[in-house]
Amino acid sequence: RVDVLKDELQRLESMTHLTKEEKEYLIKEKQDVLFKSFITVLEAVSQITRSPAETPRE
Repeated sequence: RVDVLKDELQRLESMTHLTKEEKEYLIKEKQDVLFKSFITVLEAVSQITRSPAETPRE
């Protein structure tokens, strides 16, 4: 996903019809989407690892 983001950011930088502010806004939005998915996964892992042990050896 990070490689896809890098490619999109390079493509975005080459768009001359967008202002610098528009480019910055789009970059921020793309990063937010990527990091929200990471946070969702980390929250799921946190829920699993915080649960009480199901067996005595866990």
